[in-house]
Amino acid sequence: MNILITAGGTSEKIDNVRSITNHSTGRLGKQIGETFLAQGHQVTYVTTPQAVRPTAETNLKLIVIETTKELEVTLLKEFKHQTFDAIIHSMAVSDFTTETTLSEDIFIEKLAAKLTKENHLSDVTQLTEALYQSLDEIGKTAQQAKKIPSGTDRLLLFLKKNPKIIAMLREQQPQAVLVGFKLLVGVSTEELIRVGHSILVKNQCDFVLANDLEDIHDDQHKGILINANGDTHSAQTKSEIAQLIVKSVEEKWRNQ
Repeated sequence: MNILITAGGTSEKIDNVRSITNHSTGRLGKQIGETFLAQGHQVTYVTTPQAVRPTAETNLKLIVIETTKELEVTLLKEFKHQTFDAIIHSMAVSDFTTETTLSEDIFIEKLAAKLTKENHLSDVTQLTEALYQSLDEIGKTAQQAKKIPSGTDRLLLFLKKNPKIIAMLREQQPQAVLVGFKLLVGVSTEELIRVGHSILVKNQCDFVLANDLEDIHDDQHKGILINANGDTHSAQTKSEIAQLIVKSVEEKWRNQ
């Protein structure tokens, strides 16, 4: 099988020396990649600079990206040149990317200048609309500084929503067995399964691996693999999760 795996956590730049990221180590993705490779499959592995990764070998193609936009561009490029039998989208993708950054002084100056141009702010509705328009305009201010000065008491960071990578995978590779991932924190098993299945349905996945951050400790990593029928299988370690995913994907691919 020709397998695509995404793993690690994307990072969104604030300036040339700062960024926003998450705590994903890529350890689960590495385990999944190594398990597929051990079964003789061809693996294209897309990951991030700080994440762990499988050891280089003949059947492994490694691609390193940093931002969500880079991930999107990379995947679309790969989809033009390859047809994948399965996609394992385990990467922790940033929901937001930086739009611009302003000191509180500059922000207040820009907001005040914008609002003083408005002559008809006589009620809450008009004021609210003017504020939304002002924030939209200020958010589009180009980030000029390569390194933001640290002299301001407050730094206002404007974030805008990133595209949902998982939402495009089925459209781009309709033949692939698609495995999505969902991480929640401090929920019941029933809620974990409910949310995981809703992600599966929404993004037309064949499987979703749902896990709770509170159940991840060193070698312990409880995960629940959900299929399209709502059936579930549990695993207690990263190794068990990887074996469960590989076995399920292989069976689904053979029976298509």
